[in-house]
Amino acid sequence: MTIRIMLVDDHKTMLWGLERLIQAEAPAFALVASASDAQEATALCARHTPDMVLLDLDLKGSSSLDILPALVANGVTKVVILSANRDHATLAGAVKLGARGVVSKESPTEDVLAAVRKVHGGELWLDQPLMQALLGQLVAPAPAAANPEAQRIASLTSREREVIGMIVQGNGALNKELAERAFISERTLRNHLTAIYAKLDVANRLELYMYATRHGLGLEA
Repeated sequence: MTIRIMLVDDHKTMLWGLERLIQAEAPAFALVASASDAQEATALCARHTPDMVLLDLDLKGSSSLDILPALVANGVTKVVILSANRDHATLAGAVKLGARGVVSKESPTEDVLAAVRKVHGGELWLDQPLMQALLGQLVAPAPAAANPEAQRIASLTSREREVIGMIVQGNGALNKELAERAFISERTLRNHLTAIYAKLDVANRLELYMYATRHGLGLEA
């Protein structure tokens, strides 16, 4: 299955390099559009509905965070941020607004391609230094759980706790891999995750990972 990709970067040399990188991966990847500013990116994304957008965090002095919600609003397009910015709050903001991957511009091209594949497959991608930095910021020591949190955690079934354990200890494994380890179908795993998200008021696997880490879930032997 070909992954349809749009590139957004205001540096012509960087954009040219990314175009060559994606085109070299044909037919697995297909370049459907390139943009160099926020307005063009929003318009082209609406026109082409790409599977993936590789998005430069800073576009001509403005933050791409302003257009991120519009890029992912169609429910199809997934965004990977390309950034030289190491500001942890900014990168965390990108994830909260819908980005499903963050790759440093200093990373090798193999990491960029791997991020596209993994995020397209429904997973998250944060390269190791950024993962550590983000979790260090987002997963701060929490005060003792308030009653509402205790009630949410208490509502989890033993099977749901097992699923959380697989997520926490799964090293970013795909849903398919986790389902095979648990001897259940991928659909059953997704149903468990949907129930867990609703009970814990989280939106995705990254938020679940952070919630579980804060509250000591999924670390049982």
